[in-house]
Amino acid sequence: MSKIKEKTNYLIIAFMFAIMILSAIADNLRGVFIPSFKADFLVKDTHMGVMIVVGSIGYIIFAYLGGMICETMGHKKVISMGIALTILSLVTLYLSPNFAVLLVGMFLLNAGWAFIGLAINTAIPIIAVSFQAVIMNLVHFCYGIGATITQKSAGLLLFKGIEWRTMYLCISILYFIVFIAFIFVKMPSVNKSKEDKKIDYRSIFKHKLIYFYMISLGLYVAAEIGTGNWFVNYMRETYKYNENQGTYYTTLFFGTYALGRLLGGFIVEKLGTVKTVLISSVLAFLFYIIGLAVGQKGLILIGFSGLFFSIIFPTLILSTNEVFKKNTTYIIGILTTASSAISMAVNFIIGWLNDCIGVPKAYYTIPVCLLLNMVFVYLIYTNSKTQKSTLKSSTLS
Repeated sequence: MSKIKEKTNYLIIAFMFAIMILSAIADNLRGVFIPSFKADFLVKDTHMGVMIVVGSIGYIIFAYLGGMICETMGHKKVISMGIALTILSLVTLYLSPNFAVLLVGMFLLNAGWAFIGLAINTAIPIIAVSFQAVIMNLVHFCYGIGATITQKSAGLLLFKGIEWRTMYLCISILYFIVFIAFIFVKMPSVNKSKEDKKIDYRSIFKHKLIYFYMISLGLYVAAEIGTGNWFVNYMRETYKYNENQGTYYTTLFFGTYALGRLLGGFIVEKLGTVKTVLISSVLAFLFYIIGLAVGQKGLILIGFSGLFFSIIFPTLILSTNEVFKKNTTYIIGILTTASSAISMAVNFIIGWLNDCIGVPKAYYTIPVCLLLNMVFVYLIYTNSKTQKSTLKSSTLS
């Protein structure tokens, strides 16, 4: 690799770090703002569930489109479109006069994040020739840093009387600065033959591992997003914590989440992708369920579960490059679309259950998702091992 190309790749990775931090801030403000949304627009938890569903629909549509657009237009254009959509969404949220316009803003926010997340996740194997697991987890570590900053600072600012609209406006200005700078960055592209560009739909959807990945990622994303969306609300309704008190534990969750992503890549390099995800899934479930069962004193365990959440998504996505050798970008688009659909359904159910059976009982939906995720990660682990051994034996023979 030439020195100029190496410097360019470092610059691209630096921009990815910045974009992921901003994306985390924009994405995670919603969970802190849920009590404020309910108060300002005079709506209930079920309406918050609808808001999450609308946002997820935006993510589903644009994650699928992003997979196809990356194949034809390249990663840089998809990231640029994602940033533009995010700026538009943040301005819409700032100006929203009613709940309907708030929903439009959330739709656009998730659409922008779908483009950004998909393009970054699929660009890393192109940019980073070695230590892909480390780079992937470091990029997602930046998301954890942004989420951690957001939880405590947003809760504190709300407590001090700063409006949620003002915060959305400030983030849109930061995004605009990054957008202008990103225009001048040149990203590498991959020249694919016509044969490689063809999408073998029949072969893809015939593979049972696709469905294991869909369900596993969907349940994990539901648990992660559910924690971001409903944890502050859970502590408010169950233990009468205000936003500033509640965000202490969400800050701990996203802080350990960030730490896990900082260190996780090195662990993955030693243990392997799917094996690391399996271990992390088991530990995330145990910390979460024990934390809820213990009660108020167990909230700290839920906070520390972020350490084990952290590795699951980026490493499972990275493992697709080992399992699926063709149409990987399209497959990742399919997986993120399906996982978002599952997450959307689960988070809507949580909002509905909050009103039906009460917040404390409804919140147990999250550890149930973690338990089922663990089961499907185990199925991926055993089936991918079988697939690799079959490929080896066929090569030897």
